[in-house]
Amino acid sequence: MKKFLLVLCSAALCLSLSACGGKTAEFFPAKDAAALLNAEGAFATALTQIDQATACALYGIDEAAVTASAVYASPSSAEELAVFSLNSNEAANAAQTALGYRVEDRMEELEDYMPGEMEKLKSAVVEKRGNSVLLVIAADYGPVNDFLEG
Repeated sequence: MKKFLLVLCSAALCLSLSACGGKTAEFFPAKDAAALLNAEGAFATALTQIDQATACALYGIDEAAVTASAVYASPSSAEELAVFSLNSNEAANAAQTALGYRVEDRMEELEDYMPGEMEKLKSAVVEKRGNSVLLVIAADYGPVNDFLEG
């Protein structure tokens, strides 16, 4: 009976660990940005692509550490989508911090100018997976959360 319980507990542990496996995979800028841009209802305004050099300057990320990126922003709202792959864990940590600062800066900039955008900013997603980072400021976080959990 003890062996049966041990096997059962081991199987349950393996299943629970494998269920989380997909959530730790790195982000892939082009693929993941496309998936989020096509997620129905995530963004209420059209987003315009920003080239890598401009995006790195905008976010304060060392462009030499970036191996790939996909960055989009709205000219008329706070909505943004940025996905970066970096060449090291340290660079990814620095980029995650920079993206967090970006959200804070946008909150300060838009607090009086566009107060209706504050809810989007308060719910912003900044996430690091391996050597990649993601920033999403969306109109509806339901599709974003579905993407992150998928």
